[in-house]
Amino acid sequence: MMIKWHRLIKLESKQFVRNRLTWLGFSVFIVIGLYAIWHGKATIDKQRQIIAQVDKAQSEQLETHLTHHADHEIGALLYYQFFYTKNIPTDWAGFSIGQRDINPYTLKVRMLAVEGQLYDTELTNPITLLSGNLDLSFVFIFLLPLLVIALTFNILSAEQESGVWAFVASQPVALYKVLYLKLCVKFIALSLVIATLFVAAVIIHKLPVDMRLVVVVALVLAYLIFWFMVVFLVITLKNSSNINAVTLLSSWLFLLVLIPSLSNVIIIRLFPIPEALATTVTQREAYHEKWDMPKSVVMEPFFASYPQYSHYSIPEDRFSYGWYYAMMFAADSEAARSASELFDKLEKRQHASQWIGYFIPNLFLQNTFNKIAKTDLENHVAYLKSVKAFHRRLSEFFYPSIFEMDLPHTINWDELPEFQLITTE
Repeated sequence: MMIKWHRLIKLESKQFVRNRLTWLGFSVFIVIGLYAIWHGKATIDKQRQIIAQVDKAQSEQLETHLTHHADHEIGALLYYQFFYTKNIPTDWAGFSIGQRDINPYTLKVRMLAVEGQLYDTELTNPITLLSGNLDLSFVFIFLLPLLVIALTFNILSAEQESGVWAFVASQPVALYKVLYLKLCVKFIALSLVIATLFVAAVIIHKLPVDMRLVVVVALVLAYLIFWFMVVFLVITLKNSSNINAVTLLSSWLFLLVLIPSLSNVIIIRLFPIPEALATTVTQREAYHEKWDMPKSVVMEPFFASYPQYSHYSIPEDRFSYGWYYAMMFAADSEAARSASELFDKLEKRQHASQWIGYFIPNLFLQNTFNKIAKTDLENHVAYLKSVKAFHRRLSEFFYPSIFEMDLPHTINWDELPEFQLITTE
């Protein structure tokens, strides 16, 4: 019996290897996979190049403003000077780009009200946003199941239709074991293809060989097993090849397109975010209406938060930078509640997506890959919170000089607060 199984494995492997469609499918999949690796790397490398120019841009801008505003109060320079922040991509970002293609990865802020500056981003081709960026995670999640279906949908029905399966059934072997053997041969071949792409990704993306790589490889293999189980359930119904193909493609469409779309609609309905508009409107209204109010209306809440400046007198009959930046603080304070609710709902959306993903393999993979790569919504919210914290540290650094009406050259610019990204781990 061992010899028979050995011969069956050998024959099945030869038949599989000699099939031209097999090589065509593998070739197309590998080519697309290699392109996805290259494209993911190119996308993240472009972001890294932009991020690398941030410090130089800030230094050059500061030198220009120090020259033009040398004889003005520091408040005048701060109105124009941008301070840059960076959300540096991880080594895994090219593998799973996630939301880095739609969310800003470098934001520049001034001493003005921060809420209106958090959502500034570069203009992007809407066609690109619609289709998304091609990365290796997309290839594994969306295209790998199609390759599985193409290689296995008629693994049983084709032999039934040709009469070969009747001959096999007449032999003293368990038919389900023969079916397992056929599927195992294809599973091993696909695993080798996946391994090839992972080796290429490790080399091209320079991925560290650590536990994250082990987890990602294990998840992809588990995802491959899941689709082989789906195929097994469908082909054991012993329908025709056409019905198998339609059933499996319908399953792919249902799991990878319809359910994610429906889940997205449900999450948006459960957690609407009118606070996104409310935050901006509240902040702008709070700022503009202060121009016509007595300056004490602005200064009282500011002095309540920063009593160390309460001994400074603010003239009512003329403009002063102490009052101006206190007005910015007041605008942010009035918008703080809406901003907090906005971040809270964004986090709830992320948690809801993760919860749904526990029941849908492709959603679980995408959420996990984005989390490992730190390209998910959670990372972006942490970045926005980091920018707000950085803006507050900047403001508190300059407040003494603003109220003292210092000149720019008296500031020790080397002691500027540094941006620090809040970690999501």
